[in-house]
Amino acid sequence: MRWMHYLCIMMKKYKKPLWTCILLLVYVTGMAIYFVPRNTEMSVTEKTVAIVMSYLLVVIVGGVMLIREKLRT
Repeated sequence: MRWMHYLCIMMKKYKKPLWTCILLLVYVTGMAIYFVPRNTEMSVTEKTVAIVMSYLLVVIVGGVMLIREKLRT
């Protein structure tokens, strides 16, 4: 039961946009590791562009969320 208390304290310390960015990065990385080697229909260049664009979108979404959080407070 104490671990829940520590988890709540830890969750309050970090803001929601940071957790969302981290989770999105983990998701994109997992999808890239799982799906890219199995996809034989795409060239290496297309795979690289798809991965880079995914990471770029996550960074843009995270930046927008951080800016909105700062404006809100």
